[in-house]
Amino acid sequence: MGSSFFSPESTTKEGDTAILHITRESQIPVKLSRNIARGQDSGYAEGNVINTKFGSFPHSTLIGIPWGSQVLASKVDTGTRGRLDPSIAKKKRKAAEISADEPDSDLKQATTASSGFVHVLPPTPEGWTTSLPHRTQVVYTPDYSYVLHRVRARPGTVLIEAGSGSGSFTHAAARAVFDGVIAAELEAGALHEETSNQPGHVYTFEYHEERQVKVKEEMAEHKIDNIVTSTHRD
Repeated sequence: MGSSFFSPESTTKEGDTAILHITRESQIPVKLSRNIARGQDSGYAEGNVINTKFGSFPHSTLIGIPWGSQVLASKVDTGTRGRLDPSIAKKKRKAAEISADEPDSDLKQATTASSGFVHVLPPTPEGWTTSLPHRTQVVYTPDYSYVLHRVRARPGTVLIEAGSGSGSFTHAAARAVFDGVIAAELEAGALHEETSNQPGHVYTFEYHEERQVKVKEEMAEHKIDNIVTSTHRD
């Protein structure tokens, strides 16, 4: 299936969604990318950088490492951010031309700082629930676990969600109905149409168009849109 939410590889890679564990009460979801996105204002010579109260972390230090790794903070020149000098203007133009899958060879090598660290965790519905951008009241793990238990959700189940909200329950439901074996057989063309075994699916509906669009984008970004169908509808 290729989603790091359900079957992460052993190491992080470009384009993955990662959860940066800062403290027990603070986690940040990050889409890993060395390069600066088109239109993004950044003067960091190290490329994309996440700033936290425990230091700065260039994406280049978060990619290509085992999940669960502790990453030390880096020294970055925050004074260059936003300056419109020729080198930054050139970097912005270059970043706009480079594919997101191709690292920028001109990026400055990160230098380890004297203190500060985060842990890079693979995304899970639980981790996403505690770190997602709040658009509505969030359904937390104890609640969605109880609901999924009561409806007897299991691999192969088809669920309908009335109200996508922030997408917390949607992620948990997708994992509950996901059958990795059947999904792999479908992708390989080895599953016959007449079989009674089918991969699970979640149909989620949201009446608020802006929220529905955002949930749909997140499903695609997290590579679970093949088992989650998001619809703008009451």
